[in-house]
Amino acid sequence: MHNELDRPAPGVATRVDTSAQLSDRRDSLRLRTVYRVARVHAHGRCGLARVHNLSNEGLMLSSQLQVGLGSPIAIDLSETCTLGGHVAWHDGARCGVRLSAPIDSRAVLRDLYAEQTNAKSRHLRLPMERIVVVTSELGIQIARARDISQRGIKLVHDGRFTAGLHVKVQIAPELERRGVVRWSHDGVAGCILTEYLSIEDLWSI
Repeated sequence: MHNELDRPAPGVATRVDTSAQLSDRRDSLRLRTVYRVARVHAHGRCGLARVHNLSNEGLMLSSQLQVGLGSPIAIDLSETCTLGGHVAWHDGARCGVRLSAPIDSRAVLRDLYAEQTNAKSRHLRLPMERIVVVTSELGIQIARARDISQRGIKLVHDGRFTAGLHVKVQIAPELERRGVVRWSHDGVAGCILTEYLSIEDLWSI
């Protein structure tokens, strides 16, 4: 026989958390330290940011991109992984993003690691069109930079650049980087930078 006190009162919902359910809840709240570079899109602009932590519901990042409370924002953790959400808070240097849909943060980070260790993986690129000065054994040339990442730059040139050519690219008056042409065809060359660019460098241009 069941005691009447064991029954829930009318209209009162009861919930029993099993150990598995409690584990799932704790996992959804857990912040996973990341320290990863991401590409962010907000207000029609894009730039690179540092992701500091990630959970199933949101993330925290630092970026010079201006955002406001409630602003929609997209975060590219890689060229194949994009998260969308809204700015929940910001203090000028950092901001918190609440994701539009929950994720399995542990699985996402596992997939990103596997992708990063793939020989064909590419660093996040930013769209860019600007005139640069390129110095090489061919002399000094004016070229046009198109797309840039921390470790690479695409150059539109006069057709003489060939794979293996060592170059020094003046991207801005006080910003130069050395690199090597990896491929070149139809007047466009992909250059690997042997001196990496920082996030701050990229924001400066």
